[in-house]
Amino acid sequence: MRVPGTVPDAEEILTIHEERDSGLSLREIGVRHALSGVVVQQLLRGRSNTTMPTPFEVAKQPPGALAVPLYWLGFIAACGRAAHRAAGRPLVLSIDDGDREHVRTMLADLLRVPTTYELCYSSLEGHQVYIRDRDLGEAATHWGVTTPPRETALPVDRIPAAALPHFLRGLIEGQVSDPPFGGRRPGGRQPSPRIRRLAIPGSPRFLEVLQRRLREGSAAIDGNIESTTAPGSALLTFARPAALALLRLCYRDPVRSSPRAAKFVQAFGPHPTS
Repeated sequence: MRVPGTVPDAEEILTIHEERDSGLSLREIGVRHALSGVVVQQLLRGRSNTTMPTPFEVAKQPPGALAVPLYWLGFIAACGRAAHRAAGRPLVLSIDDGDREHVRTMLADLLRVPTTYELCYSSLEGHQVYIRDRDLGEAATHWGVTTPPRETALPVDRIPAAALPHFLRGLIEGQVSDPPFGGRRPGGRQPSPRIRRLAIPGSPRFLEVLQRRLREGSAAIDGNIESTTAPGSALLTFARPAALALLRLCYRDPVRSSPRAAKFVQAFGPHPTS
């Protein structure tokens, strides 16, 4: 058996779901993965209070039902993580001061029954929100959102092509350090769509797959992966022509977006002004 408290990564959790779907018993799955039957059962249990699908559930849902929850998956991955070793699996997000009301929209979208959450201020992380809903925290864990945002290893290849722009929009809008939405300012940052550079942090593997998927969709969205001084972290950067092409992709159907993105919706949305 594994060390108690060790949680399988997103790919292994997906494999466990697929093995159960193929007819393997809890005991057989546990033996394969060196997990107790109790842990396997916990990973396979239904999560009725959240509309956030797991990677296993994504393929079973119509594309139109994924736009909003996968936007929020990107937002969560950009600014927070599931505290998967803590009781109740809370989500801990570091947010821009201007996104506090946006978080309430997130909870209304993702939870069927309201939950408790706390807003606080950290001298290191800035404004933070603790969301205490086990179902939502475990759904995020199934996506691998258990590390700091700069080390995100989320299996982006599991996101359907039709939902990828929504996920990317959330990923860009949730940034707290990188342009155009990141960079804390008193009262919140109001980003301008007149940008020269766009950056997405994450693990090298995550960014490599994301870069490949973007290039497959459009040769104009050609980013560059840059190493950083932080272990397990890199940046996928886009210079202005590629950044604008990416933003046009993300805002062509902005079914959900941050209030701070109003100018982006106007500039790159269905009816751009220029």
